[in-house]
Amino acid sequence: MEKALDIEQRHAEIARDILQRFVSDKKVLVFGSRATGTAKPFSDLDLAILGEDPLPLPLMAAIREAFAESDLPYKVDIVDWAAVTPRFRDVISSHAREL
Repeated sequence: MEKALDIEQRHAEIARDILQRFVSDKKVLVFGSRATGTAKPFSDLDLAILGEDPLPLPLMAAIREAFAESDLPYKVDIVDWAAVTPRFRDVISSHAREL
């Protein structure tokens, strides 16, 4: 059985709501400690937004601002899948889980 993400349901809903507003057509993966089950209470939430083409910088800025202004009790790091190296994609893919 697949292990659950290390994120409270209400926090996952906040994240999904924000992402729905900006990138409703994109799949989003959780990676890092919240995907592997090694998170501490205030560990950040690492998210990768999948897509073939890089997201416009103003859109990435708006997403980051929405997370910064949200009620989430920790920092959210956003990665644009199309803008990272193949090696980093491999690292993400090795333990990523869909949000």
